[in-house]
Amino acid sequence: MMILSRSYLILLASLMLTGCAGGIHFTADETTPEEPFYYENLDEDTGEKRPITNLLAGEKLTYDVSWIGIDVGQIIMENHGLEVINGEEAYHLTVITISNDFLSNFFKIEDTIHTWISRENGNPIRFEKVIKEGHYERHDVIEYDQENQTAIYSRKDKKDREDRSMDIPPDVQDALSLIFWLRRQPMGLGKRFKVDVNAGEKNWEVDVEIIGKGLFKTETMGETKAYTMKPSASHEGKMLNKGNLLAWITVDRRRIPIAFEVDTPLFGSATAVLSAAVLPPMPEEGEEEKESEETPERIYQSGDWIKGLTQAVEGRQR
Repeated sequence: MMILSRSYLILLASLMLTGCAGGIHFTADETTPEEPFYYENLDEDTGEKRPITNLLAGEKLTYDVSWIGIDVGQIIMENHGLEVINGEEAYHLTVITISNDFLSNFFKIEDTIHTWISRENGNPIRFEKVIKEGHYERHDVIEYDQENQTAIYSRKDKKDREDRSMDIPPDVQDALSLIFWLRRQPMGLGKRFKVDVNAGEKNWEVDVEIIGKGLFKTETMGETKAYTMKPSASHEGKMLNKGNLLAWITVDRRRIPIAFEVDTPLFGSATAVLSAAVLPPMPEEGEEEKESEETPERIYQSGDWIKGLTQAVEGRQR
């Protein structure tokens, strides 16, 4: 999560800010109970309680973003459901970062990040990033071949630039799929996760530690039981030191990211706090393990979303 180019820094500096200038309202309490939110079943390998294992199509999370206490825009994270990408069923997930009228008077931001996560194994198949920040524009595409552990990186805004191939670790995540990967992990206070993440033409080793548990208060959800997560990243043994990031995620099976906070020496402090949520019904116990008999109706056609279409075109093969 702390990996990234200037666009992702702005995503974080948009994804780590409070639309309400009141900031982060978190009360640590290690005794906060978890039981009401989980299945009775325990994970066979770890003994820990299982989170929900599937992705919920139709989920839409909106975050208000502020920088040094000033409202600057919104971040919208959405699951568009199953599509077919490169011949494989995948969940299409997006994050859109938009500056508000105030910031747009000085520096307009309209960034869109996409990932397609395999329905079969949860790994990314394709990653796209379209950056529009002031007069700066950029369009990156990464195609992942997880089986052969390679990826093809291309710049669609640079017609004269050749595609580049790179090696990737097994089961690598991208900068956006990482968030959804974390949401599917069994969690507990003090637990740590290590995962490989491909971003900015590099493979990063990301370490995420759950450092707190307690109550998080938002206007949207009231008081919510949440974990505090602290990520760090390194590349070839060298730590990334561009600031500190904290994230809060609900203790319940939905594992909703409810707030982010980033503090950097260069840009100062920014926060993003959940302000609206569309939450699809939860499956009953055991239902998320069942395979749907429905065939995905939406077929992705390259370029559709960049034209302003948030859903892929029906009935077309790419």
